[in-house]
Amino acid sequence: MGLAQHFHRTSAAPAHPTSTTNPMASLFWPLFASNFVLSALSIANLGLISSMVAFLLGQKHKVHSYRVDWPGAAFDLNVEPAHLWVDHGHTSNGVAGYGFFLGLFGMIVAWRVRKSARPSKLITALLILQILAVIFTLSALVFVFAVTNQTKDQHIRAPIAANNQGKNYPEFKWTPETWFKAVLDLPLADASRHDEIESKVTNMVAWRWMLIPILFADVIAFGVTTAAWRRQRRGSTTRANSANSIEK
Repeated sequence: MGLAQHFHRTSAAPAHPTSTTNPMASLFWPLFASNFVLSALSIANLGLISSMVAFLLGQKHKVHSYRVDWPGAAFDLNVEPAHLWVDHGHTSNGVAGYGFFLGLFGMIVAWRVRKSARPSKLITALLILQILAVIFTLSALVFVFAVTNQTKDQHIRAPIAANNQGKNYPEFKWTPETWFKAVLDLPLADASRHDEIESKVTNMVAWRWMLIPILFADVIAFGVTTAAWRRQRRGSTTRANSANSIEK
């Protein structure tokens, strides 16, 4: 009888095996890839915005004005208007910088949780930061497009510009994109200057639209991190229940 009981206990022992499998391992690539894409898109947009800033500073401090060959009344137009709206650019720059470093942090977290089967508070921290990223990017997207729509379809009127030579154009509010689009509508005397402005306007349009894929990347990264967080939580609960069962 004693031998039978001993054999029964020995056979029942494997019912609660100690698992060394990392439940987070299968989410490594989705977590890593989504954050890599976010970081890549953000650094690309940061480059476009930095290019715009460098262009604006160069025009202001080196070029100063554009010669406009208006029929019968040529005049010089200052490179900037009196009312130039740049807050949306600062906001977008912040989104790009935040997204770049958040993506790097997400890749580090993905690597860490892949190497360790234990629950990590880094997943929770990443989840919170990505919620903030989604809100931040969405707010910036709405703000940037709202400001652009408010200032689009405006034109530089030659008589007003001619009467304000040496001064910044006083009429309307502008963004860099809408201002330089209006400048391109004027007959600039320097064709190479026209081509340069046209190229930079393309960059300005590009970084504005780049906010949309960055928002998608934010949402996808947040979704993957949420799945990782839920899986980690379920794993912790399962381990706790298993430990309690073994003790009983």
